[in-house]
This record gives sequence, C-alpha cells and structure tokens, in this order.
Amino acid sequence: ATEDKILNKNSFAIVGDQWDSLDFGEIEKELAERLTDDDIKAVLWCIDAGNKVKRLSLAHCVNITGSCLEPLWGSQIIE
Repeated sequence: ATEDKILNKNSFAIVGDQWDSLDFGEIEKELAERLTDDDIKAVLWCIDAGNKVKRLSLAHCVNITGSCLEPLWGSQIIE
C-alpha cells in the first residue's frame, strides 16, 4: 500500500500534464529500480501509450526485460 502511494504521488512527475513524453528518470531512482515489466506495462496500458506516447525514457529501470513495451507495439507515433 505504501509503495502504491509513492507511485501515485510520483505519477505526475513521470508524465507531466501531457502524455507525449513518459520519463521514468524523473522519479526517485530507488523507485525506478524496483519497477518491473508488469508495473511499466500497466502504466503504458492505462494511458493508452501506443496512441499517445512519442518519447519513452526508462532511466534507472534496471529490473525490466523489455516485455513491458508490448503496449507500444505497432505505435505510429513513437519516436
């Protein structure tokens, strides 16, 4: 529950007020290091990233394999 509160508190820091840029390097390094593919995939699905995100930074997300990027497959706008 505490981890969820931290993630919710930092969600705005990740995306700002627009969805075109998603930067996990903007959250606390310790939190980014704990994120898993499932965590990042859930965020990407929730914001409809395949249709909205142009730039994605996974800085400090050392606990992922890349399967979290499924929501971006086929995206026409990712740079």
